[in-house]
Amino acid sequence: MAPRPSPQTERVVNLFEHLASDGNRGMTLAEVSRHLGVHKASCHSMLSELLRAGWLLRDPVRKTYHLGPALVRLGREAESHYPALVLARSAMAELSAATGAHCIAFSVGDDCATVVDQVRSPHGGGHPMPIGTQFPHRPPYGASIVAWSGPDARERWLAALPADVRDRYRQALAAANQRGYAVGLHILPDLRLRELAQLVRSAEVRSARLSQLAQALTDELIHTEEWFPVNLDPDRTYEVSHIDSPILEQESRIALMLSLVPSAEPMSGAAVTRLGVQLASATRRLSAALTGESRTG
Repeated sequence: MAPRPSPQTERVVNLFEHLASDGNRGMTLAEVSRHLGVHKASCHSMLSELLRAGWLLRDPVRKTYHLGPALVRLGREAESHYPALVLARSAMAELSAATGAHCIAFSVGDDCATVVDQVRSPHGGGHPMPIGTQFPHRPPYGASIVAWSGPDARERWLAALPADVRDRYRQALAAANQRGYAVGLHILPDLRLRELAQLVRSAEVRSARLSQLAQALTDELIHTEEWFPVNLDPDRTYEVSHIDSPILEQESRIALMLSLVPSAEPMSGAAVTRLGVQLASATRRLSAALTGESRTG
């Protein structure tokens, strides 16, 4: 069962996301009220509590609210859990600028990968992924993670695939690990995606039909060789969904997975390879720096 939504919490999150992206302009009480669609009196109570906690500051002249200093402490505490992210942030910006792709950082857990940071490019493809977005490691998803996981985790993931595709995926995982980056391609049938979108928007959505269609899409994806290719033909064109490469810590564990999301325009296999080599070169440097810090720390 899905958790109940919390409108109050959603408003606070909405407010902080907006303040974080407004270029330090800040918001007046009236602007907050309009933005959140809440009466001024309710907004005033919420803002007063956030001021008391130091999560907001109020400009005494302009009467505008801004992000407060207490968030700096919280941010530092959060950063302490992701040392690889602190190390990778400038490299992510450089990669995005050099390649014209979005650069997204994922933390990796036992069951899913979580977006922890991203650098957006005006030329990148795909859709924005809010910090905290999670992707489960259920086949065929999670292939990039499994390519750098231990043999037990890899075999468990492969065992969840149909028997007739396991050998091909095993080859693709080994090839990705050897070259230092994995490539995922856009191959889902447009017609099926349109049908799924229409069902989601319909007022008479039947969960059984949604589940059936989602399973059909997953099955088709698993059996489509071009979803996670073993090799790339330099002269062929591909529609690339993402290119992934890990930052590795001690004992070759994944500290962070970096992902490039390039333009949706088709590109040659040679161009995809160039992007992959750029990304893998950066993650190798970051891995060496991270493990070097660990040894001296």
